[in-house]
Amino acid sequence: MRLATLALALALAPSLAVATPYDGLYRPNYDFAAAWDCATVGVEGGALAIEGTRLIGVENTCELGDPVEVRGMNAVLYDATCEGEGEAYDERVMLMAHDFGVYVIRDAMVVDWLSCDATP
Repeated sequence: MRLATLALALALAPSLAVATPYDGLYRPNYDFAAAWDCATVGVEGGALAIEGTRLIGVENTCELGDPVEVRGMNAVLYDATCEGEGEAYDERVMLMAHDFGVYVIRDAMVVDWLSCDATP
């Protein structure tokens, strides 16, 4: 019986993704952001997404690891292993929630992602 339970747990493991408070579909917050289609993900003009430990941008994906909560802020700092346009790279990424979405903070860059469900 225990072997059957273990086999079932292993079969279901890939579907048990670790959710984060940042999970969701987003669009960039700038003048023509309304033209972005929240029904598609990861392509030019499509949504950006955070799904558990994956951050999906336009034609790139990062696996987020080693989360560290930032004391006194609604933010988490991650080590990111990314792939995009045929290149692999590592970087640090901080996600910080705000009322209408999340700030994605990288070295020398802050991008404001609005939730596809929010209307500021």
